[in-house]
Amino acid sequence: MKYRYLKNLRAKKITACDDMSQIVAQRPVFKSKALYREWCGKTDTDHYFFSLAEGLNSGARIEGENKVVKVHGVAADYDAPVDWANVDNIIAAKCVDCMPSWRAMTYSGYIRVVFEFEEVCSVPHFLYRPFMGELKKLINFSKIFAGYDKKSEEPSQYFELGTEWVALNGKVPAAVVQTALIKAAKNNPPESADTSIPIEEVAAEVQKKFPNRWIGDFEVGSRGPLFWIDDGIDREGCQVFEDGMIVYSDRDYGWKPWREIFGPSFVKGYEQKKMGGLLDEYWFNGRQFFKLLHGAAQPIPRDQLVLELRQRGFKNSTKKGDNISEVENAILVISNQNRINEIAPVVFRRNEIVVDFNGLRILNSSNIQPILPSGDPDPSNWPWLDMFFDQFFVDSTEVRTKYYFFAWMKRYHAGVVNNREDQGQACILVGPAKKGKTLVSNKIIAAAVGGYADASDYLSGGTKFNKDLGRAACWVIDDTVSAASFQDQRKATELIKRAVANPRIEFMAKYADAVTLPWAGRVVVSLNDDANSMSVIPTLDSSNKDKLMAFKVSNTPFNFPVKAKLENIIATEMPHFLAWLDQWNPPAEILDDDRFGVKSFIDKSIAHAAYDNSSRSQVAELVDFFAKAARENDVEREWSGTLTEFQRALHTYNNGRTLGSSNKIEFVRNGLAHMEDGGKSNLKLRPIKSVGKGGGKIWTINIEEKYDIDFTENSKDAMLQ
Repeated sequence: MKYRYLKNLRAKKITACDDMSQIVAQRPVFKSKALYREWCGKTDTDHYFFSLAEGLNSGARIEGENKVVKVHGVAADYDAPVDWANVDNIIAAKCVDCMPSWRAMTYSGYIRVVFEFEEVCSVPHFLYRPFMGELKKLINFSKIFAGYDKKSEEPSQYFELGTEWVALNGKVPAAVVQTALIKAAKNNPPESADTSIPIEEVAAEVQKKFPNRWIGDFEVGSRGPLFWIDDGIDREGCQVFEDGMIVYSDRDYGWKPWREIFGPSFVKGYEQKKMGGLLDEYWFNGRQFFKLLHGAAQPIPRDQLVLELRQRGFKNSTKKGDNISEVENAILVISNQNRINEIAPVVFRRNEIVVDFNGLRILNSSNIQPILPSGDPDPSNWPWLDMFFDQFFVDSTEVRTKYYFFAWMKRYHAGVVNNREDQGQACILVGPAKKGKTLVSNKIIAAAVGGYADASDYLSGGTKFNKDLGRAACWVIDDTVSAASFQDQRKATELIKRAVANPRIEFMAKYADAVTLPWAGRVVVSLNDDANSMSVIPTLDSSNKDKLMAFKVSNTPFNFPVKAKLENIIATEMPHFLAWLDQWNPPAEILDDDRFGVKSFIDKSIAHAAYDNSSRSQVAELVDFFAKAARENDVEREWSGTLTEFQRALHTYNNGRTLGSSNKIEFVRNGLAHMEDGGKSNLKLRPIKSVGKGGGKIWTINIEEKYDIDFTENSKDAMLQ
């Protein structure tokens, strides 16, 4: 039934009918409009006052709590004279897209136009006026004639029957009506008194409670059937909104919040879950609130936190019986339960939001993304990398050098991916320019573990701030750094050794306190093979040679594609290469049970260069000169004395002149100590011993000719052992 009518404007009871045009009614003649209005409101008037809106109680007029729930059409009154002779032509010209169903004459002799809907539409009472506004734009019913009466849009407006009903045979298509309702809802989103629930949670509940009733994605804006009504009708009749369903079918009310569809237990369960979700996202350090955003902690003002809590459905008003609002309670929970001491990137514990370390609760701001192994690991799927690595290294041992590198990288990459603090050696790549050293360090090693930071300034002592370094698992030093950049080679050696051996770093950003973090990254150094570049190679004594992997890069000609093409090749092949690396078993002879997992590999040519640039080499030359001179001065087999006496004898043998760095007593002392330490495990080196007596050491140096340096490769190898 499209129409509902009252007998008079004081009546409460509604009668439904399908066609007002067929009603024949005599309306009295009145001397004035005032008398007409009085008649309309008399309780004994028995006439017809109709509406195309239907209330919650369809048998009662729309007023008070009996709000509009369904709309069958719209009647538009125009309070202005019309040209009745041409009225149909005017309507036809103005209503090209949608013709009215009827026209009629009002008591005042003006015109009324009635648009019946093709299908009844459920309209929530709070969307009725926005709905009418959108419908007015679509079918333009307010501009057909002059004098449009805006009361026509009121849901409680009842129209006197009028006379001369003429059929125009139009209907407002259901699609137009639905479009108006959906636009109204979009511009005036319906809200539930309950907390907002993410649509993904709702979608899961739909599938759980009403399996296979909704076809396609269940997301805001999607349209589908009234899935909660099991009546066998699957045609489209509703649309998804954030807090519930807008229904435009007459099979249910126009607004269905989630509580009505799924029951109160679903809403209550999510409200509890909602509070728990805050503790995964917001943190407090006693001064500032922080939010995890895109994997990193960002400071936010309290006002923003309040807005975000309100956005999540927390109420900012205090409920009756409570002392604080939901928003204030949430802030209190965050402040107490999610109190942290520091914020810093803990790259090897990315699986932990908060890291408890060294007595501190650290909010983990690490956001590195290592490349994960994926795809077919067969080398045919990474042909360029396979070909490149096959020629990249100089082979100097029975086991191919590339396998040492692969074993080192396998352990490194697996540690980063699996959040394990597996320590490993620093990696040094030495070779000619333009052979791919930087490519390996930056685009292969570093890319595999989520990127790199340039450590040149930090390791050279140029800055104490290492904010960028702390965020990376890979520290890179390129070819531009030489020993001249360091205060001395010993400084470089100690810094690299500390980065490798110490499973933690001191993270220091400007204007912030330093904080100690667990760290098990790698230092990767790429050097040209000229003397100046190789001067940065650390001293290879017993305390640090196990902490290095030093690879000699081949001089074999190799053609690289242009940069853009090469980067695309590497990006495509890396997941397959890493998949191969992940399942590859390194040769047993290159593995080790110590803390680094893989035996140290140092190419002999690099070891020689390191020795030549070390203080040990310079002191060894001084001692060699001293031994030869001592023999010439009739000293037999061994010389003994203090360090000062050694310096005096050395200068005497050199006619009173300083020899090299022989006047730097600490330099000489350290050099002799290194030689003493090396001789304990290498019988080919010149024996040096020291004995402390509380007031200084007595050094004993074997001066026999058989230990003289001959500077052949075999001699250098012996001294390096």
